[in-house]
Amino acid sequence: MPKDLVRSVASGAWTGTAVWSAYALVEFLFSSVVFRLTRPHATFSSWHWALTAGLLLGYVVAGALCGAAGAVAGWLVRSRALVEVEVAATLSLLAAFGLHLVFNFQSNSPWLMLVTLILGGLLVIPAWRTGTGWLTNYWIVSGLLLGLGQVLALQGMGVASQLGARLGLASLALWVILGGTASAAVLAGRNLRLPVTALRFAAIGGAGILTLASFALGRPAAPSVEAASPAIKQTNRPDIILIVMDTVRADHLSEYGYERNTTPNLKALAADSTVYTNAISASDITLSSHASLFTGMYPSWHGAYCDPRNAAYGRAISERYPIVSELLHGGGYHTRGVAANLYLRADFGLERGFDEFRIPRPVPILAAENGFMLRHGFRRLLSFVFDTAQFDRLYATGQDITALVVSGGAEAGPARPAFTFINYMDAHFPYLPPSPYDARFPGRKPRTTQDDLELQQHALVTGKSDVPGYRLHAVSQYDGGIAYLDWQIGQVTAWLKRRGSYDNTMIIVTSDHGESFGERQRVGHANSPYQNLLHVALLVKYPHQERRGIESRPVSLTGVAPTILEAANIAVPASMQGSSLTRTANREIYSETFPCPVAHSPDCPNGCTARAIFSWPYKFITTSNGRRELFDLDSDPAEASNLYVRQPERAAELSGRLSGWIKAMPQQSSESHTLSPEDLQRLKSLGYVQ
Repeated sequence: MPKDLVRSVASGAWTGTAVWSAYALVEFLFSSVVFRLTRPHATFSSWHWALTAGLLLGYVVAGALCGAAGAVAGWLVRSRALVEVEVAATLSLLAAFGLHLVFNFQSNSPWLMLVTLILGGLLVIPAWRTGTGWLTNYWIVSGLLLGLGQVLALQGMGVASQLGARLGLASLALWVILGGTASAAVLAGRNLRLPVTALRFAAIGGAGILTLASFALGRPAAPSVEAASPAIKQTNRPDIILIVMDTVRADHLSEYGYERNTTPNLKALAADSTVYTNAISASDITLSSHASLFTGMYPSWHGAYCDPRNAAYGRAISERYPIVSELLHGGGYHTRGVAANLYLRADFGLERGFDEFRIPRPVPILAAENGFMLRHGFRRLLSFVFDTAQFDRLYATGQDITALVVSGGAEAGPARPAFTFINYMDAHFPYLPPSPYDARFPGRKPRTTQDDLELQQHALVTGKSDVPGYRLHAVSQYDGGIAYLDWQIGQVTAWLKRRGSYDNTMIIVTSDHGESFGERQRVGHANSPYQNLLHVALLVKYPHQERRGIESRPVSLTGVAPTILEAANIAVPASMQGSSLTRTANREIYSETFPCPVAHSPDCPNGCTARAIFSWPYKFITTSNGRRELFDLDSDPAEASNLYVRQPERAAELSGRLSGWIKAMPQQSSESHTLSPEDLQRLKSLGYVQ
């Protein structure tokens, strides 16, 4: 091999590494630092740093390869433009950025593609390159492309005031910085020479330092139960912990007969608890079901449900009715909540009455507003080297949640009872259990991304029932997520035992709703009145384990709030429709589903309102599209056989009772409730918006 070629390749690899390292640093600035600055409550989590380290290493390797390839091409064709290895390496970066825009087209792609072409033209024509000074330097190129993309993304979102994001100010500041940078680059470049070597060392050194720091920060520290478990002062009334396993259906839990061992810690807790085997959620979406859990009321009464005309994504709980945290706070309890689901924000009323309520918001690796960045497409290549599934994570892990619960509970405070609400989201779409739980159960399809899952889900709901591998993959990761959050629940119970408060604590573990994986051409949730969404787990460890065993009578989650108040010796308000779980008398149970903007089945393409009445073992459903269904849940738990025609008398009886309940519903406010563009993007990323 000719010596000049070897030197050229070495120089090209070194320069390519510098060019792509500079891009990586600028991209980190806009993807993470700007995100953090505009969202004051966002935090850098350990998994973010671990993924950042892998991404940076990928950019370094790609830069070296592209630089070396450009050097070889320049040596072969003796092109004046390509012989300059820095030009070749920068062109490779522009080419990769442009291809990403082509294959991941977004609303801002045309403007970014135009700027990419202009910068590429300036690079390959020597006279233009010289005339524009430093404008074609890879640092400036990276800053202009990513800065422009960020500005366009921020303008598309508007000012997201609901989450406290200062996006309007950030957009204006970025425009000023971009204009000033471009002008300064042209003017200074005509009179000054760039310190080439220093810039290359700065890029490679900066990327190296950030990579090493990311590796160090990417090692998660498990919450220390020992260190965070001081002795506590006992109170006459019990502490109360309400744990919601978001999106977990009952038939995927070990103690409910599932063939996979997904919940060993819950099985251990069940030995000290009452397990309600036929618990029914009041609704099929996070907002409505949590509101029912907190108010003891059905959605049509508390008002927190999707209303296509006035509140497409849901309205807040009516202020006329108290929620359990307010009543506990007023009754002397210290109230605190830690949740992963963004739907539990204050503007929906679910944080009322809490002394402290935290929804840790991690800085994401990928987000809807930074889809123009090369990392979105580059992760496909990285997935052949290491697992990139966590790139799609937008919400806190169970370990993040548990750490906040443990650390907050360890703080010294008044000797008064505590109510703690915990929401885990690890079984939620896009099904991202961390290692080793992602490999706990067979069926995972490597390199599957959230985009892939969304395309497969669309195929399912539009009639293409044969989507190879979707259910196997989704269920394997869903079950892995359940196993992971079960481990977190085990951490919480261990913490309670270490600090000596387990016996005098009421622990309630339940879910807000289940999940569909293609049944009846439905996916996700918020679209179905069937048992895979409405049948949820409910396990109650009463104070001092005074009640234990299996309870098969049907109960509603509207009974959780009255049960909590009963244990706390606080009067249950008349507004609560649910009755305490300790009572043996059965009440009729109802559930409701509303037309939220999610994927809908072909029989209800624009969304339907459906209501169900349970008179065990029978369940009657009426849907706004005219469908009427009657099922015997004892003999047909999968609801495969509609008895509406075969048992007309029973169907008529239940229909009449359900109609009477519907007629008694209060009139809700017609006040409009909208979400910010940023909220909508985050909801879409979690599968709530189509």
